[in-house]
Amino acid sequence: MSRGGYAIRAARPDDLAALAGVERSAAVTYFAALGEPHGIPDAMPPEALESCHAAGLLWVAADRHDAPAGFLAAQVVDGMLFVKEMSVARAHQRAGLGRRLMRTAEEHAQEAGFAAVALTTDRLIPFNGPFYARLGFAEVALAEASPGLRRIVAEEIAAGFDPARRIVMTKPLAALQAPSTPLYREEV
Repeated sequence: MSRGGYAIRAARPDDLAALAGVERSAAVTYFAALGEPHGIPDAMPPEALESCHAAGLLWVAADRHDAPAGFLAAQVVDGMLFVKEMSVARAHQRAGLGRRLMRTAEEHAQEAGFAAVALTTDRLIPFNGPFYARLGFAEVALAEASPGLRRIVAEEIAAGFDPARRIVMTKPLAALQAPSTPLYREEV
């Protein structure tokens, strides 16, 4: 799927090393929106990216040189496809890559028979909660979220995210023919 000089594709092993740089670049925009100073933001641990890749749940937005400009990493949580991280490098933001990455993940989730895509995000930053709402995601009260999603939010709050701003969002998917055997196993 190539458009605007970018192609959305499954990540390859040689992409993994570049993804931390993409995530750190995107984090500069995030911290600026929060009005907070930033040093070198943490990125997903390499083993987390490797796990998503091994499960077939890691996609990249590749630029015209086939280098990662953005990525979406997911895992299975409580029978849903959970978006662990979606980042687009600053130089490539506002080109529709986040929307295209999410559409790819949703299509994959639907084909795999998942009932929904879920994520956690910031309630107020325009390219977080409001962006996902425009894509059809709706906020789920924490008390109504699945146990796995509540655990993830608790971990995020323990890592320093503002509990007043952290939300769970889900997007139900229209069911296609569900596979007779699960295509993915849940991570614990």
